[in-house]
Amino acid sequence: MQTSIRATKIVPDGINAHRTLVRQRGGLISVAIAAGLTLIGAILLWLPGAIFGVIGYLFINAGLPLLALTGVPAISGTSRYFIAVIGSVAMWWVIGHFAAMRATRRAIAGWPEWRREFQPLAIGVWVGTILALVVTAFVLGAL
Repeated sequence: MQTSIRATKIVPDGINAHRTLVRQRGGLISVAIAAGLTLIGAILLWLPGAIFGVIGYLFINAGLPLLALTGVPAISGTSRYFIAVIGSVAMWWVIGHFAAMRATRRAIAGWPEWRREFQPLAIGVWVGTILALVVTAFVLGAL
């Protein structure tokens, strides 16, 4: 009679360790990417010149895509910024976590697989955000 012995320890740099790390941190990495885009946009807004302002505003909207949905900058206020930031963080966390769950369905999964799952979702959000800004500009008569 043969008994199966399962290893109870995870190899520090093994396949299971990478899969677990991607599952645990996929949402956080997504939020960190959005925070980085927002920070780059804020830095660009501080630079002099209209082109830096436009590019900075696009970067901030890429990091916080719910800003336009809450009416910022046409109608601003602390509550609108709070809702946009909290909503955007939650959205990015869900997207990153969803990408992590999809990436870890495979036997061997790591950050490159997570990136492959995350990239089309993020691009979709960014394209949608830019299209919403363009439509808003047309409606308001800016273009």
